[in-house]
Amino acid sequence: MDLVPDERLSDNIVGTDAYEVPPRPKKEFLPWHRPRKQLVRNWQWAEQIERLLQKMHPEAGTLRYLGLPGTDLLDLRYFYKTICEPRQLGLRFLGFNSDAGSGNDLQVELNISLDEVKKLELVDPLSDVIPDDFCRLADENSLAFKRTRNLGPYDVINLDLCDGFGSHAPGIMDDTNYNAVAQLLAIQVHNKHPWLLLLTTRAGQTHVHAESLKRLIPKYAQNLVDCAEFLGASTEAFSIADSVLMEEALKNPVRFLGVFVTSLCKWLTVLAMSTNPQSETEVKSVIGYRVDHDCPCEDLISIAFCFEPRLARVSDPLGLVSQPSQSIDECKIATQALKRVARLVNADRILEQDSAVRKEMTDSTALLLEVARYEKAEYYRWVTETEGWSFS
Repeated sequence: MDLVPDERLSDNIVGTDAYEVPPRPKKEFLPWHRPRKQLVRNWQWAEQIERLLQKMHPEAGTLRYLGLPGTDLLDLRYFYKTICEPRQLGLRFLGFNSDAGSGNDLQVELNISLDEVKKLELVDPLSDVIPDDFCRLADENSLAFKRTRNLGPYDVINLDLCDGFGSHAPGIMDDTNYNAVAQLLAIQVHNKHPWLLLLTTRAGQTHVHAESLKRLIPKYAQNLVDCAEFLGASTEAFSIADSVLMEEALKNPVRFLGVFVTSLCKWLTVLAMSTNPQSETEVKSVIGYRVDHDCPCEDLISIAFCFEPRLARVSDPLGLVSQPSQSIDECKIATQALKRVARLVNADRILEQDSAVRKEMTDSTALLLEVARYEKAEYYRWVTETEGWSFS
């Protein structure tokens, strides 16, 4: 949806004036610059977008994207180079980044990156990064909600919430991840095509609010009773056959991971089934790696969901209309989600064991960072020191 001039409220907040490239490339690297992040981009994000594009035709030849980009806009640069440029597919994006209005050096860096990206041939001029927190979407009077609604719906939503999706207290009117996602689903009901949600979250025991966990897991327990297929999959994958074993599993960090991630997937499935029209949800990919070195298992998880909108049925209270019933099999969807979570891909292990993949992910990250004005040779030196890998 194009915006009329007075709706473009944030055009001058971030600023897209021309910037001179800094004379010295950047040398300070951050945890998300490690090659394992590139593995997630390549093996999950790009792969699932490729599959999505085979199922739908982007409106007006444009991929509509909403995300939480970092200061360097690495994900946007990656999607443009990997997905859009080879297909001559336009890119219209909306990003949330609180540094955009900070008035510090990070804002300057973000302004430079935004200027660079918006100059790319296939980027829609309506694309923007606004100085707001993603959770502000929960407030319908906020700039975040208004801009999201006006530019939506979206083909790809990428919520890279490294601080933990489940960290907020539930059931409150405040701006929370849960309320923001609910607003996004309300906007996405206007999407007639399949669309992707890419969700990255911390998944360790200390990153999930106790009350949120308490509200998430009963559906898991209920499926153990109501769905024989789910029961069988849970028993095989996690050795959980009843609520007692489930409660015991939550005390173990490794087994906690499976129960929490499955329950989170099921929550999104139920939420999508509550919209009008409904959407059928499928978990397409789950990749994890370890952030906290004291954690015995992966504690940061990236999940790819595909939402398939269903045709809304007309309700006739007088009974003159006869239509076949249309229902979504929650048992089937829940079982599929659990099986996908059980096949979680450990990014760290792959990079440790496969030297070819290790080199590919490092090289591609180096190229991506170089475009964002980082020093390539310094990056290889940093990876060698951080990961203990040799590239000779």
